[in-house]
Amino acid sequence: MKKILIIGGTYFAGRVFAMIASQNGYSLSFINRGRYSMDFLGDVKEHRCDRHDAAGLSAIPFGEYDAVVDFCAYEPGDCALLLKSLNMKASQYILLSTADVYSREIRAPKDESTPLQDHMGSCMAADYMWKKRNLEKEAAEACEERGIGLTVIRPAFIYGPFNYAPRESWFIEKIIKGQPIPVPTDSDSEWNCVFVTDIARAICACIERLDISAGQAYNLSAPEVVTYKTFIEILREVSDRPFETYGVTVEEVLKKNIPLPFPLTAQESERYIGDKICRDLGTEYSPLRVGMQKAFNAFRSVYER
Repeated sequence: MKKILIIGGTYFAGRVFAMIASQNGYSLSFINRGRYSMDFLGDVKEHRCDRHDAAGLSAIPFGEYDAVVDFCAYEPGDCALLLKSLNMKASQYILLSTADVYSREIRAPKDESTPLQDHMGSCMAADYMWKKRNLEKEAAEACEERGIGLTVIRPAFIYGPFNYAPRESWFIEKIIKGQPIPVPTDSDSEWNCVFVTDIARAICACIERLDISAGQAYNLSAPEVVTYKTFIEILREVSDRPFETYGVTVEEVLKKNIPLPFPLTAQESERYIGDKICRDLGTEYSPLRVGMQKAFNAFRSVYER
């Protein structure tokens, strides 16, 4: 039985991973702030502790784990403090990063050989990316010092049940409430997505094949190229009710602060290649229509209340 320590893991991607890992028969322990209990999974261990509390981390009883899966490293020092303070032995550390760590000057679809961003930008998204990029380096140094195999996971846009980011749910809420959806008519952006369950299964594959995944970084990005046009077409396919749209220009979106959640221009496109993990570990991606059907059904039950 694989023993897994999950850092965070009660919200979106971490919650789905915990559910899949539990179904796989893994023994699960959690370190989080205790806002959401995971006891619905059955026999799990939960340690309530802020990851920035070195004394609290040190007080957690010793544990031996096949893998530590970190879903909530965001700030400088998060990885180093965790690995330094925890009284544990682990074979693998899996860090959830982002596919946005790659150089923004490169427009072509990016794979794991693409250079990483080498300077910090000025917007909030750039700040998030820069912190994740530096946390990857920090984790690599801390794991090397302790003889732990590091695997970095870099997802593209994540969608699916429990998503707290207003992406697909922003559109689904409007459909359920009978509100028209704005669609940018002159947007020329493209992006890739990954279904949240595919992330959970990919992490499990990394755990099962530590001999292959240790020392690797993996993009998680389904091959389908998405635009606003194709996204709306998918929504029409999965929706159980018709909905209206109306055209807006990119300029109008920006001027009126319409909170469209995906890139608007070709310069902002986020295209990634995620087939390395498929070749290495035999993982697969859900078709966008299949994943969006599950997302629509999940969020419909929320907005119909």
